[in-house]
Amino acid sequence: MQPRFTIIQGGLPETAPRAASAERRPWLSLVSDAPVADSQTPDGWRVMLRRPSELRDAEIEEWRALAARRTCLEPFSDPDFLATAALHLPRGQTGGVAFAMAYATGEGGIERLRGVIPLVLPGPIWGGASVSLWHAPLSPRLVEPVFDDGAAGDAVEAVLGHLAHVKPTAGLRLPGLDATGDLLAALRVEPRLHVEMCQAPAAIPEAQFVTLASRETVSCVERVTGADAIRDAVERFLLVDAQRSRRPILSDPAAASTLRVVSRLFGRRGLIEVELNSAGGDVVSGAIRLGREGERVIWRSANLDEAGPAQPRTVDVEISLSEPVMRAGVVGQA
Repeated sequence: MQPRFTIIQGGLPETAPRAASAERRPWLSLVSDAPVADSQTPDGWRVMLRRPSELRDAEIEEWRALAARRTCLEPFSDPDFLATAALHLPRGQTGGVAFAMAYATGEGGIERLRGVIPLVLPGPIWGGASVSLWHAPLSPRLVEPVFDDGAAGDAVEAVLGHLAHVKPTAGLRLPGLDATGDLLAALRVEPRLHVEMCQAPAAIPEAQFVTLASRETVSCVERVTGADAIRDAVERFLLVDAQRSRRPILSDPAAASTLRVVSRLFGRRGLIEVELNSAGGDVVSGAIRLGREGERVIWRSANLDEAGPAQPRTVDVEISLSEPVMRAGVVGQA
């Protein structure tokens, strides 16, 4: 009787694919628990790169404290927004996202988180030499990284020094910075940084489009801010969004999960308001706003004739170290 098929044994030992993968993706060697000693890092500074799933509770709390020290901070720069959005990215998209956390030791010897930059690490083939600011999919506009007052220059220098362990000429790309903002001004006057700017392409963010809402006469406006009531209010919002929007959030499981978790976390801190407008007993429109009371900005809306705040003029920025970076006898010009 002739065999119907033949089994051919092949492949590499179990350890070989992992070693090959590590060689192809050197940037991932920087994402670890142990800080990398770096002569290019400013004195008293160290940088940790964390994958979204590896962020510790204590690090999230430090990030929240950093955000709280910033006045008028965009809620889309908040850790409860960014870390949640990164955790709920579709499978296959999370591997390149990491948060650069820059720590500085003060005069009393106490270390403090002074800056956080969400990053997209370059891919193994087409990644290039620059690491780019990561933009969360559900953010209605580009947001800037968060730094303590006066810490932006040192924090960026520390991050670039950390990245130089993989590529001495590594750059940091920050798209969509406010052309007249404090962050860009602080980076441009820093002599240790080489800053190149180019005009960002003109675009109208999705949040700037005003949806033509149906003209039902609203008989009841309900604004929910209590932590215990936020969950039900969000589900009612998702229902009207599914009924009235051209692109319902519920059709994207990752987006729906992100919205639910972000709403719950912001609700615990009193940083969210859900508006539900009813006509004839049915909810016909609504909105979710994030931020402190009196400073809230619209995040998502359904059948509501409202747009977010106007976008400032922006520029794309490429930053590198001004001085040559030396690593193991290799010199790269910044």
